[in-house]
Amino acid sequence: MANFAPLKNYMLYCLDRCIGQHRLNGPFLEIGCGKGDVSAHLARKGWQGMAIDFSDAAIGEARATLAEFPGVVVKKQALSDVTGSWDTILMWDVLEHIEDDAGALRIVLRLLNPGGRLLLAVPSNPREWRWDDDFYGHFRRYTVDDLSARLAGAGLAPVAFWDFTYPVFWAMRRAYTRLKRAAPVTEDKEASTKASATRNAWDLPFVSRVLDRTGEKTAGR
Repeated sequence: MANFAPLKNYMLYCLDRCIGQHRLNGPFLEIGCGKGDVSAHLARKGWQGMAIDFSDAAIGEARATLAEFPGVVVKKQALSDVTGSWDTILMWDVLEHIEDDAGALRIVLRLLNPGGRLLLAVPSNPREWRWDDDFYGHFRRYTVDDLSARLAGAGLAPVAFWDFTYPVFWAMRRAYTRLKRAAPVTEDKEASTKASATRNAWDLPFVSRVLDRTGEKTAGR
């Protein structure tokens, strides 16, 4: 659902709030950057960093998105091959695509500077599993307790949990996945993950336009 423009815009708004509340700064590493929207959002704030993905299609789009921001390096790279250290690391709708999520979090700890922060966006509540989870190649959805345990096991201390989908986007997803016929799904989760940044299970152009206009009016007050 993060490819759904109104939700993506709201997630960026929440990111800005998080940056302000927790006084976050760069350099940043975005793991699984997809089209590069989040990295571009940070680059517009003057942040420098690196955006990585293992999908050729995603990296091609990310390079185009970030072409005007020389302070952000875009690489096709696996998390296990990343070197360096970072003040802020982002995994935006990524952890649920990784079978060994605990191992990925241990690598993240190694890459964080002392006092650095990890920002995660993950799908919540296993009872909310729907066909779009299969479509995008998810291995799981998380409860707060699940995620807390995985973070603690990797040596990371949770600071705050936010739910940015309830109730509006949660209700929309429930209705849409009930009414809309399931999109074609492959059993190859890696292939689904590689394609997830460049395809969308959500075909709601009219709703997108209405919500985007509403967001513009609100922002202009």
